[in-house]
Amino acid sequence: MFIIDSQYNVKTSLPVITDNYTIIHFDEFPILFSGTNKYGNKLLGSLSYEDDDLFRYFVIILDDKQYSDFINKRKSYLDLIKLNQEVFIVDKDINNVELSIYQLPIIEIPEEYLPHPNSFIPEQKTSRSLNFGFGLKGKLADLHKAIVSDVNTVNQKIYDYLQESLETLGYLSLSPFIYSQPSITGSYRLNFDIEFKQSKQLDIFQINQDKIGEFVNGYLNYIAYSLPVESDDFLNTSPEESKGFQTLKENLIEIYNSVNIQPASTITDKLIENINNSANKLSEVTEYLKTSQSFNSIELGNYNENGDFATIGYLDKEYKASVTSKLLIEESLLLGDNEVLSDETPQSYRVLVYQLNRFTGKGCARLYYHDEDYYNVRLHIERGDQELTNSVFTKSLDEDKVVDVNGIAIKVNGIYKRLDCYL
Repeated sequence: MFIIDSQYNVKTSLPVITDNYTIIHFDEFPILFSGTNKYGNKLLGSLSYEDDDLFRYFVIILDDKQYSDFINKRKSYLDLIKLNQEVFIVDKDINNVELSIYQLPIIEIPEEYLPHPNSFIPEQKTSRSLNFGFGLKGKLADLHKAIVSDVNTVNQKIYDYLQESLETLGYLSLSPFIYSQPSITGSYRLNFDIEFKQSKQLDIFQINQDKIGEFVNGYLNYIAYSLPVESDDFLNTSPEESKGFQTLKENLIEIYNSVNIQPASTITDKLIENINNSANKLSEVTEYLKTSQSFNSIELGNYNENGDFATIGYLDKEYKASVTSKLLIEESLLLGDNEVLSDETPQSYRVLVYQLNRFTGKGCARLYYHDEDYYNVRLHIERGDQELTNSVFTKSLDEDKVVDVNGIAIKVNGIYKRLDCYL
Protein backbone atom coordinates (compact mmCIF):
# COMPACT_ATOMS: atom_id res chain seq x y z
CA MET A 1 0.00 0.00 0.00
CA PHE A 2 1.36 3.41 -0.89
CA ILE A 3 1.51 6.37 1.50
CA ILE A 4 -0.73 9.38 0.80
CA ASP A 5 0.28 12.90 1.78
CA SER A 6 -2.09 14.39 4.36
CA GLN A 7 -2.64 17.44 2.15
CA TYR A 8 -4.96 15.30 0.03
CA ASN A 9 -7.18 14.39 2.96
CA VAL A 10 -10.71 15.79 2.47
CA LYS A 11 -13.99 15.80 4.34
CA THR A 12 -16.65 15.04 1.75
CA SER A 13 -19.53 12.67 1.07
CA LEU A 14 -19.07 12.76 -2.71
CA PRO A 15 -17.46 9.29 -3.01
CA VAL A 16 -19.84 7.65 -0.52
CA ILE A 17 -22.42 5.30 -2.02
CA THR A 18 -25.83 5.76 -0.43
CA ASP A 19 -28.12 4.17 -3.06
CA ASN A 20 -28.15 1.67 -5.93
CA TYR A 21 -25.13 -0.25 -4.66
CA THR A 22 -24.34 -2.96 -7.22
CA ILE A 23 -21.50 -5.49 -7.12
CA ILE A 24 -20.11 -5.86 -10.64
CA HIS A 25 -17.33 -8.32 -9.79
CA PHE A 26 -16.85 -10.37 -6.62
CA ASP A 27 -13.92 -12.51 -5.47
CA GLU A 28 -14.03 -13.13 -1.71
CA PHE A 29 -14.71 -9.37 -1.40
CA PRO A 30 -16.47 -6.95 -3.77
CA ILE A 31 -13.74 -6.08 -6.28
CA LEU A 32 -15.66 -3.76 -8.62
CA PHE A 33 -18.90 -2.00 -7.75
CA SER A 34 -21.12 0.96 -8.61
CA GLY A 35 -23.83 3.08 -7.00
CA THR A 36 -24.95 6.66 -6.44
CA ASN A 37 -24.14 9.20 -3.75
CA LYS A 38 -26.70 11.32 -1.92
CA TYR A 39 -26.54 13.91 -4.71
CA GLY A 40 -27.50 11.35 -7.36
CA ASN A 41 -24.04 11.19 -8.96
CA LYS A 42 -22.99 7.83 -10.41
CA LEU A 43 -19.97 6.26 -8.72
CA LEU A 44 -17.66 3.49 -9.89
CA GLY A 45 -15.32 1.96 -7.35
CA SER A 46 -12.87 -0.87 -6.82
CA LEU A 47 -10.94 -2.57 -4.05
CA SER A 48 -7.30 -1.53 -4.34
CA TYR A 49 -5.78 -3.07 -1.21
CA GLU A 50 -6.81 -5.10 1.83
CA ASP A 51 -5.21 -6.57 4.92
CA ASP A 52 -6.52 -7.52 8.35
CA ASP A 53 -7.07 -3.94 9.45
CA LEU A 54 -7.55 -1.81 6.35
CA PHE A 55 -9.50 -1.86 3.13
CA ARG A 56 -8.60 0.77 0.51
CA TYR A 57 -10.97 1.64 -2.32
CA PHE A 58 -10.67 3.76 -5.45
CA VAL A 59 -13.85 5.69 -6.37
CA ILE A 60 -14.55 7.97 -9.35
CA ILE A 61 -17.59 10.08 -10.22
CA LEU A 62 -19.06 9.53 -13.69
CA ASP A 63 -21.60 11.30 -15.83
CA ASP A 64 -24.33 9.30 -17.61
CA LYS A 65 -22.37 9.04 -20.86
CA GLN A 66 -19.19 7.81 -19.17
CA TYR A 67 -21.09 5.21 -17.16
CA SER A 68 -22.87 4.00 -20.30
CA ASP A 69 -19.55 3.72 -22.14
CA PHE A 70 -18.21 1.53 -19.32
CA ILE A 71 -21.32 -0.67 -19.10
CA ASN A 72 -21.26 -1.19 -22.88
CA LYS A 73 -17.49 -1.84 -23.01
CA ARG A 74 -16.62 1.27 -24.96
CA LYS A 75 -14.22 2.49 -22.28
CA SER A 76 -12.16 0.67 -19.67
CA TYR A 77 -11.94 1.50 -15.99
CA LEU A 78 -8.48 3.01 -16.62
CA ASP A 79 -9.85 5.12 -19.50
CA LEU A 80 -12.42 6.64 -17.14
CA ILE A 81 -9.86 7.32 -14.42
CA LYS A 82 -7.70 9.16 -16.94
CA LEU A 83 -10.70 11.16 -18.15
CA ASN A 84 -11.44 12.25 -14.58
CA GLN A 85 -7.79 13.05 -13.87
CA GLU A 86 -8.35 12.40 -10.18
CA VAL A 87 -9.51 9.63 -7.87
CA PHE A 88 -11.15 9.54 -4.48
CA ILE A 89 -9.44 7.06 -2.18
CA VAL A 90 -11.52 5.76 0.70
CA ASP A 91 -9.90 3.84 3.55
CA LYS A 92 -12.21 1.70 5.74
CA ASP A 93 -11.73 -0.70 8.62
CA ILE A 94 -12.90 -4.31 8.67
CA ASN A 95 -16.34 -3.16 9.90
CA ASN A 96 -16.77 -0.92 6.83
CA VAL A 97 -16.30 2.24 8.89
CA GLU A 98 -14.67 5.10 6.97
CA LEU A 99 -11.28 6.08 8.34
CA SER A 100 -10.08 8.60 5.76
CA ILE A 101 -11.06 10.03 2.39
CA TYR A 102 -8.48 11.44 -0.03
CA GLN A 103 -8.87 13.26 -3.34
CA LEU A 104 -5.79 12.49 -5.39
CA PRO A 105 -4.57 13.51 -8.86
CA ILE A 106 -3.72 10.36 -10.81
CA ILE A 107 -0.12 11.54 -11.20
CA GLU A 108 0.22 10.94 -7.43
CA ILE A 109 -0.84 7.30 -7.73
CA PRO A 110 1.93 4.75 -8.42
CA GLU A 111 1.32 3.11 -11.78
CA GLU A 112 1.26 -0.40 -10.32
CA TYR A 113 -1.87 0.54 -8.33
CA LEU A 114 -3.81 1.74 -11.36
CA PRO A 115 -6.15 -0.64 -13.23
CA HIS A 116 -4.90 -2.59 -16.23
CA PRO A 117 -5.44 -0.89 -19.65
CA ASN A 118 -7.83 -3.75 -20.55
CA SER A 119 -9.88 -3.36 -17.38
CA PHE A 120 -13.23 -3.51 -19.20
CA ILE A 121 -16.36 -4.50 -17.35
CA PRO A 122 -16.56 -8.29 -16.89
CA GLU A 123 -19.27 -10.16 -18.76
CA GLN A 124 -22.60 -9.60 -17.05
CA LYS A 125 -25.68 -11.78 -17.05
CA THR A 126 -28.11 -10.47 -19.68
CA SER A 127 -31.21 -8.94 -18.13
CA ARG A 128 -34.50 -10.71 -18.83
CA SER A 129 -36.68 -7.91 -17.50
CA LEU A 130 -39.29 -6.47 -19.85
CA ASN A 131 -39.80 -3.39 -17.66
CA PHE A 132 -37.87 -0.47 -19.15
CA GLY A 133 -37.24 3.11 -18.10
CA PHE A 134 -36.22 6.06 -20.29
CA GLY A 135 -34.95 8.87 -18.08
CA LEU A 136 -35.11 12.33 -19.64
CA LYS A 137 -31.98 14.35 -18.81
CA GLY A 138 -30.67 17.88 -19.21
CA LYS A 139 -32.31 21.30 -19.52
CA LEU A 140 -35.62 21.60 -17.64
CA ALA A 141 -35.66 17.88 -16.80
CA ASP A 142 -32.74 18.40 -14.40
CA LEU A 143 -34.96 20.85 -12.52
CA HIS A 144 -37.74 18.23 -12.42
CA LYS A 145 -39.75 20.16 -14.98
CA ALA A 146 -40.73 19.58 -18.60
CA ILE A 147 -43.04 21.06 -21.22
CA VAL A 148 -46.04 18.76 -21.55
CA SER A 149 -45.87 18.60 -25.35
CA ASP A 150 -42.19 17.57 -25.19
CA VAL A 151 -42.94 14.70 -22.81
CA ASN A 152 -45.95 13.54 -24.82
CA THR A 153 -44.05 13.63 -28.11
CA VAL A 154 -41.00 11.72 -26.94
CA ASN A 155 -43.21 9.24 -25.08
CA GLN A 156 -44.99 8.41 -28.35
CA LYS A 157 -41.72 8.18 -30.28
CA ILE A 158 -40.24 5.77 -27.71
CA TYR A 159 -43.43 3.70 -27.88
CA ASP A 160 -43.13 3.56 -31.69
CA TYR A 161 -39.50 2.47 -31.36
CA LEU A 162 -40.37 -0.35 -28.96
CA GLN A 163 -43.32 -1.42 -31.11
CA GLU A 164 -41.11 -1.61 -34.21
CA SER A 165 -38.43 -3.54 -32.35
CA LEU A 166 -40.90 -6.18 -31.18
CA GLU A 167 -41.89 -6.92 -34.78
CA THR A 168 -38.99 -9.37 -34.80
CA LEU A 169 -41.05 -11.71 -32.64
CA GLY A 170 -44.28 -11.18 -34.57
CA TYR A 171 -43.51 -14.13 -36.84
CA LEU A 172 -43.97 -16.38 -33.80
CA SER A 173 -47.64 -15.35 -33.48
CA LEU A 174 -46.78 -13.44 -30.33
CA SER A 175 -48.83 -10.30 -29.77
CA PRO A 176 -46.85 -7.64 -27.85
CA PHE A 177 -48.62 -5.21 -25.53
CA ILE A 178 -46.72 -2.15 -24.33
CA TYR A 179 -48.04 -0.45 -21.21
CA SER A 180 -46.95 3.01 -20.12
CA GLN A 181 -46.28 3.51 -16.42
CA PRO A 182 -46.13 6.88 -14.61
CA SER A 183 -42.73 8.27 -13.74
CA ILE A 184 -41.71 8.44 -10.10
CA THR A 185 -41.96 11.68 -8.16
CA GLY A 186 -39.13 14.09 -8.92
CA SER A 187 -37.98 12.27 -12.02
CA TYR A 188 -38.91 12.41 -15.69
CA ARG A 189 -38.44 8.72 -16.34
CA LEU A 190 -40.87 7.24 -18.84
CA ASN A 191 -41.59 3.64 -17.93
CA PHE A 192 -42.81 0.89 -20.23
CA ASP A 193 -43.86 -2.66 -19.37
CA ILE A 194 -43.95 -5.20 -22.21
CA GLU A 195 -46.14 -8.28 -22.16
CA PHE A 196 -46.63 -10.94 -24.82
CA LYS A 197 -49.84 -12.83 -25.47
CA GLN A 198 -49.45 -16.13 -27.25
CA SER A 199 -51.57 -17.30 -30.17
CA LYS A 200 -53.89 -20.18 -29.29
CA GLN A 201 -52.16 -22.17 -32.04
CA LEU A 202 -49.00 -22.14 -29.90
CA ASP A 203 -50.63 -22.70 -26.52
CA ILE A 204 -49.52 -26.34 -26.47
CA PHE A 205 -45.91 -25.12 -26.66
CA GLN A 206 -45.32 -22.55 -23.94
CA ILE A 207 -42.70 -20.07 -25.09
CA ASN A 208 -39.99 -19.54 -22.50
CA GLN A 209 -40.50 -15.98 -21.22
CA ASP A 210 -36.90 -15.81 -19.98
CA LYS A 211 -35.64 -16.50 -23.51
CA ILE A 212 -37.91 -13.75 -24.86
CA GLY A 213 -36.73 -11.31 -22.19
CA GLU A 214 -33.10 -12.12 -22.92
CA PHE A 215 -33.62 -11.67 -26.66
CA VAL A 216 -35.52 -8.35 -26.34
CA ASN A 217 -32.87 -6.89 -24.01
CA GLY A 218 -30.09 -8.05 -26.32
CA TYR A 219 -31.90 -6.67 -29.36
CA LEU A 220 -32.51 -3.21 -27.87
CA ASN A 221 -28.94 -3.06 -26.59
CA TYR A 222 -27.65 -4.00 -30.03
CA ILE A 223 -29.69 -1.28 -31.77
CA ALA A 224 -28.55 1.42 -29.37
CA TYR A 225 -24.90 0.53 -28.74
CA SER A 226 -23.52 -2.13 -31.07
CA LEU A 227 -24.98 -1.05 -34.41
CA PRO A 228 -23.33 2.42 -34.30
CA VAL A 229 -19.86 0.81 -34.18
CA GLU A 230 -20.43 -1.74 -36.96
CA SER A 231 -18.67 -1.19 -40.29
CA ASP A 232 -20.08 1.17 -42.91
CA ASP A 233 -22.71 -0.33 -45.23
CA PHE A 234 -22.98 -3.09 -42.66
CA LEU A 235 -26.57 -4.21 -43.21
CA ASN A 236 -26.16 -4.17 -46.98
CA THR A 237 -22.99 -6.21 -47.18
CA SER A 238 -21.70 -8.01 -44.08
CA PRO A 239 -24.17 -8.64 -41.21
CA GLU A 240 -23.20 -12.32 -40.97
CA GLU A 241 -19.64 -11.28 -40.09
CA SER A 242 -20.78 -9.52 -36.90
CA LYS A 243 -20.59 -11.46 -33.63
CA GLY A 244 -23.37 -9.30 -32.19
CA PHE A 245 -25.68 -9.96 -35.14
CA GLN A 246 -24.95 -13.69 -35.04
CA THR A 247 -25.76 -13.82 -31.31
CA LEU A 248 -29.10 -12.11 -31.94
CA LYS A 249 -29.92 -14.51 -34.75
CA GLU A 250 -28.97 -17.57 -32.68
CA ASN A 251 -31.10 -16.38 -29.74
CA LEU A 252 -34.05 -15.80 -32.06
CA ILE A 253 -33.70 -19.25 -33.63
CA GLU A 254 -33.50 -20.74 -30.14
CA ILE A 255 -36.94 -19.27 -29.36
CA TYR A 256 -38.33 -20.82 -32.55
CA ASN A 257 -36.81 -24.19 -31.69
CA SER A 258 -38.23 -24.07 -28.16
CA VAL A 259 -41.75 -24.26 -29.60
CA ASN A 260 -40.92 -26.70 -32.42
CA ILE A 261 -41.29 -24.11 -35.19
CA GLN A 262 -38.92 -24.26 -38.14
CA PRO A 263 -37.46 -20.76 -38.73
CA ALA A 264 -38.08 -19.40 -42.22
CA SER A 265 -35.19 -19.56 -44.67
CA THR A 266 -35.36 -15.76 -44.77
CA ILE A 267 -34.90 -15.27 -41.01
CA THR A 268 -31.62 -13.41 -41.62
CA ASP A 269 -33.33 -11.06 -44.08
CA LYS A 270 -36.19 -10.46 -41.64
CA LEU A 271 -33.78 -9.68 -38.81
CA ILE A 272 -31.82 -7.26 -41.01
CA GLU A 273 -34.99 -5.45 -42.02
CA ASN A 274 -36.19 -5.21 -38.43
CA ILE A 275 -32.84 -3.87 -37.23
CA ASN A 276 -32.92 -1.26 -39.97
CA ASN A 277 -36.47 -0.19 -39.09
CA SER A 278 -35.75 -0.11 -35.35
CA ALA A 279 -32.66 2.06 -35.88
CA ASN A 280 -34.69 4.49 -37.97
CA LYS A 281 -37.33 4.72 -35.22
CA LEU A 282 -34.68 5.24 -32.54
CA SER A 283 -33.17 7.96 -34.76
CA GLU A 284 -36.52 9.75 -34.62
CA VAL A 285 -36.31 9.68 -30.82
CA THR A 286 -32.78 11.09 -30.69
CA GLU A 287 -33.40 13.68 -33.42
CA TYR A 288 -36.19 15.10 -31.26
CA LEU A 289 -33.58 15.82 -28.60
CA LYS A 290 -32.21 18.53 -30.91
CA THR A 291 -35.40 20.59 -30.73
CA SER A 292 -36.78 19.73 -27.29
CA GLN A 293 -36.77 22.60 -24.83
CA SER A 294 -37.09 20.21 -21.89
CA PHE A 295 -34.26 17.64 -22.23
CA ASN A 296 -31.26 16.77 -24.43
CA SER A 297 -30.36 13.18 -23.56
CA ILE A 298 -31.96 9.94 -22.36
CA GLU A 299 -30.74 7.42 -19.80
CA LEU A 300 -31.93 3.87 -20.52
CA GLY A 301 -32.38 1.13 -17.97
CA ASN A 302 -34.62 -1.62 -16.74
CA TYR A 303 -36.21 -2.71 -13.47
CA ASN A 304 -35.55 -5.97 -11.67
CA GLU A 305 -38.13 -8.01 -9.79
CA ASN A 306 -37.63 -5.77 -6.72
CA GLY A 307 -38.35 -2.62 -8.71
CA ASP A 308 -34.74 -1.41 -8.62
CA PHE A 309 -33.61 0.55 -11.68
CA ALA A 310 -30.33 -0.39 -13.38
CA THR A 311 -28.77 1.80 -16.06
CA ILE A 312 -27.99 0.03 -19.33
CA GLY A 313 -27.12 2.95 -21.57
CA TYR A 314 -27.33 6.53 -22.71
CA LEU A 315 -28.66 8.19 -25.85
CA ASP A 316 -27.80 11.61 -27.21
CA LYS A 317 -28.29 13.71 -30.34
CA GLU A 318 -25.46 11.98 -32.20
CA TYR A 319 -27.15 8.58 -32.60
CA LYS A 320 -28.54 9.10 -36.10
CA ALA A 321 -25.21 10.33 -37.44
CA SER A 322 -23.52 7.23 -36.00
CA VAL A 323 -25.87 4.68 -37.65
CA THR A 324 -26.86 6.25 -40.98
CA SER A 325 -23.92 4.73 -42.85
CA LYS A 326 -24.70 1.24 -41.48
CA LEU A 327 -28.32 1.01 -42.64
CA LEU A 328 -29.99 -0.34 -45.75
CA ILE A 329 -29.84 1.78 -48.88
CA GLU A 330 -32.97 3.90 -49.00
CA GLU A 331 -35.10 4.73 -52.00
CA SER A 332 -33.59 8.21 -52.02
CA LEU A 333 -30.89 6.58 -54.15
CA LEU A 334 -33.41 6.68 -56.98
CA LEU A 335 -32.63 10.38 -57.08
CA GLY A 336 -29.37 12.20 -57.72
CA ASP A 337 -26.46 11.03 -59.84
CA ASN A 338 -27.11 7.28 -59.53
CA GLU A 339 -27.74 5.22 -62.66
CA VAL A 340 -31.39 4.16 -62.44
CA LEU A 341 -32.90 1.69 -64.93
CA SER A 342 -36.52 0.56 -64.92
CA ASP A 343 -38.43 -2.08 -66.91
CA GLU A 344 -40.64 -0.48 -69.56
CA THR A 345 -43.30 -3.18 -69.16
CA PRO A 346 -43.99 -5.79 -66.44
CA GLN A 347 -41.60 -8.73 -66.57
CA SER A 348 -41.67 -12.19 -64.95
CA TYR A 349 -39.63 -12.50 -61.73
CA ARG A 350 -39.07 -15.16 -59.10
CA VAL A 351 -39.43 -13.77 -55.59
CA LEU A 352 -39.53 -14.92 -51.98
CA VAL A 353 -41.48 -12.46 -49.82
CA TYR A 354 -40.19 -12.17 -46.25
CA GLN A 355 -41.97 -9.05 -45.01
CA LEU A 356 -45.33 -7.63 -46.07
CA ASN A 357 -47.89 -5.16 -44.79
CA ARG A 358 -51.17 -6.67 -45.98
CA PHE A 359 -52.91 -3.31 -45.86
CA THR A 360 -50.40 -1.01 -47.59
CA GLY A 361 -48.93 -3.64 -49.93
CA LYS A 362 -45.40 -2.59 -49.00
CA GLY A 363 -42.78 -5.09 -47.96
CA CYS A 364 -39.49 -6.78 -48.76
CA ALA A 365 -38.53 -9.79 -50.87
CA ARG A 366 -35.66 -11.70 -52.34
CA LEU A 367 -35.58 -11.23 -56.12
CA TYR A 368 -33.84 -14.20 -57.78
CA TYR A 369 -32.15 -12.94 -60.92
CA HIS A 370 -30.11 -16.08 -61.71
CA ASP A 371 -30.72 -19.55 -60.26
CA GLU A 372 -30.08 -19.14 -56.51
CA ASP A 373 -28.52 -15.68 -56.78
CA TYR A 374 -30.73 -12.91 -55.44
CA TYR A 375 -30.94 -9.31 -54.27
CA ASN A 376 -33.11 -8.06 -51.43
CA VAL A 377 -35.58 -5.53 -52.83
CA ARG A 378 -38.33 -3.25 -51.63
CA LEU A 379 -41.68 -4.62 -52.70
CA HIS A 380 -44.58 -2.35 -53.68
CA ILE A 381 -47.88 -4.06 -54.52
CA GLU A 382 -50.68 -1.97 -55.99
CA ARG A 383 -53.69 -3.92 -54.79
CA GLY A 384 -56.51 -1.53 -55.78
CA ASP A 385 -59.74 -2.75 -54.17
CA GLN A 386 -58.52 -6.33 -53.84
CA GLU A 387 -57.29 -8.06 -50.69
CA LEU A 388 -53.74 -9.37 -50.41
CA THR A 389 -54.93 -12.28 -48.26
CA ASN A 390 -54.64 -15.57 -50.18
CA SER A 391 -52.67 -13.86 -52.94
CA VAL A 392 -49.48 -15.27 -54.44
CA PHE A 393 -47.53 -12.78 -52.29
CA THR A 394 -49.00 -13.93 -48.96
CA LYS A 395 -48.56 -17.54 -50.10
CA SER A 396 -44.86 -16.85 -50.56
CA LEU A 397 -44.66 -15.19 -47.13
CA ASP A 398 -46.67 -17.76 -45.19
CA GLU A 399 -45.19 -20.86 -46.83
CA ASP A 400 -41.61 -19.57 -47.15
CA LYS A 401 -41.87 -20.33 -50.86
CA VAL A 402 -40.42 -18.86 -54.05
CA VAL A 403 -43.20 -17.76 -56.45
CA ASP A 404 -43.48 -16.29 -59.94
CA VAL A 405 -44.87 -12.77 -60.25
CA ASN A 406 -45.03 -10.03 -62.86
CA GLY A 407 -43.65 -6.64 -62.00
CA ILE A 408 -41.58 -3.65 -62.99
CA ALA A 409 -38.11 -3.86 -61.47
CA ILE A 410 -35.87 -0.89 -60.77
CA LYS A 411 -32.07 -1.16 -60.73
CA VAL A 412 -29.75 1.35 -59.10
CA ASN A 413 -26.17 1.20 -60.38
CA GLY A 414 -26.85 -2.26 -61.78
CA ILE A 415 -28.40 -3.74 -58.61
CA TYR A 416 -32.07 -4.59 -58.19
CA LYS A 417 -33.57 -2.33 -55.51
CA ARG A 418 -37.35 -2.29 -56.02
CA LEU A 419 -40.14 -4.32 -57.58
CA ASP A 420 -43.56 -2.81 -58.35
CA CYS A 421 -46.35 -5.36 -58.78
CA TYR A 422 -50.11 -5.30 -59.34
CA LEU A 423 -52.88 -7.62 -58.21
